Order: sequence, then structure tokens, then C-alpha cells
Amino acid sequence: MFQTLDEVRNAALDCVACGRSTTRQIVVFGNGNPHSTLMLIGEAPSSTDDSTGKPFTGPAGKLLDEVLADHGVHRRDIWITNLVRCFAGRERDGRIENQPAKAGEIRACRGWLDIELQFVDPRVILAVGAPAAKQLIRPDFRLQEEHGTLFERPDGRLAIATIQPAYVMRLRTLVDETAYESARSQLSSDIGKALQAAG
Repeated sequence: MFQTLDEVRNAALDCVACGRSTTRQIVVFGNGNPHSTLMLIGEAPSSTDDSTGKPFTGPAGKLLDEVLADHGVHRRDIWITNLVRCFAGRERDGRIENQPAKAGEIRACRGWLDIELQFVDPRVILAVGAPAAKQLIRPDFRLQEEHGTLFERPDGRLAIATIQPAYVMRLRTLVDETAYESARSQLSSDIGKALQAAG
């Protein structure tokens, strides 16, 4: 159906398969190295991503960039995407808050993710956050207990999960530097394992 990943991206821009199509500014398609052996998959675009058109570009994305740099890697070296490609948010306490992706929205967007997986064909998938882990590893996945562990998927790819960079950032805003450093270390360790497995 599609000859190139750019053709897939262009087709996705017109997607109206779920209600998120009414709340987005732009479809946030995957970005990075389309030949990467590692694909990072989060839950949904942020309000910043909805402006830039690229995943993980807000404050949490900056933290992700820092942690990748600690391992000598740049975001352009890997492929980064989400379970869903459109932003949905609500205003709370004067700021825009991301709405969690609903099961129907994830199902509606699954075709785009499957096509991305087909074209990029990564050796390892890094699920960022519990929603991604439950979709990509197994429904009863327990993030705090099982993060950093490699699992083999039915398609032969390896999958590993880690915590959300946004969660790590929230710990810092709560002025809990010890918890922040611990969570950042956990995120870095999990990413390091994923990078090692991906070669």
C-alpha cells in the first residue's frame, strides 16, 4: 500500500479515525532514524509536540535528550513515536494537561504504529510508560517491578519498558531532589539496557 515511510507520514496527516483528530493541530508522526535498531514508543503527543509536529519535544523531551546524550546517543540516531499520533488536552490550574489515550483511540491508531514498525523494523522496542508497556509487552505489565527487563515479543523483537520522562520531571517540581535523581538514574539505566540490546 505504501512504498516509503514518507508516504505513510503524508497519509497519516489526514487521519480522522478517532476523536483526537478534532483536538490536534497536527498529526505527530514518528521521527528520527528510519533504519534504527531501537524504536522508542510513548503514549501520546504533548501540547508542545502538537506545535512542533515531532514527538517528545517539550520539557520531558529535553530530559530524554540529556539521558540519551549520557549514553552518547542523539534522538536522530533512534526512531521515536507514540501509541497515538494526536494531542488531546484539557486546561487545569491555568495550564494544558495531556489527556491519557483511551483504548479506542489506541486501537484506531494501531495501524499507523504497525506500519511504522514494518518500515523501521527495529530489533528492540523501548516502551515509555505503563500504557505503552501494557500495549507492547502484555496487558498486565507492572512497570515498577518489571522495568529494565527484556521480553521477547511474538514478532521476535525484544521489548523493554521504562518510566515516563514527564514523571521524572514532576518529581523535580515537587522539590524532591533525591527522588528525582533516583528516577532519572532508573530512566538512564533502562535506556542503557535498551541501547545495549539494540547494538
